[in-house]
Amino acid sequence: MPRKLKLRPSAWAVAVAAWDVWRRLPPKQRQQALGLARKHGPKVAKQLIKARRARKP
Repeated sequence: MPRKLKLRPSAWAVAVAAWDVWRRLPPKQRQQALGLARKHGPKVAKQLIKARRARKP
């Protein structure tokens, strides 16, 4: 039975994809995205760090 491959995108791939999405946004939506990132970014980063620490032994 073949194993399922779990592909994880590299940081470079995520950055290129984010840039591509950002380029296509109209200026008004870019401003909205920046506002949301400023508001929710620190919370999300904190949760990621917490989850990462819980995962590592």
